[in-house]
Amino acid sequence: MSIETQIQSLRSELREHNHNYYVLDHPTIDDFEFDMKLKQLQELEAKHPEFFDPNSPTLRVGGEITKSFNTIVHEHRMYSLDLSLIHI
Repeated sequence: MSIETQIQSLRSELREHNHNYYVLDHPTIDDFEFDMKLKQLQELEAKHPEFFDPNSPTLRVGGEITKSFNTIVHEHRMYSLDLSLIHI
């Protein structure tokens, strides 16, 4: 298997695990195993920057937000949740 194929395969697998964890609220591997796969991908990407992908799981946190929680209206503004206050 080529390096590029390994990288693509790990990215795909990690995206699937993120979806299972964050969206479906049903993880299919434990945190340690996920972290080991992520570390492997980070190492491969560091050694092979020619395969850079801005959407790689190594550059993004989590995934979509789960729909299984009820939406509530807070009595007072929740500043800690205000995205407009985040400066990058």
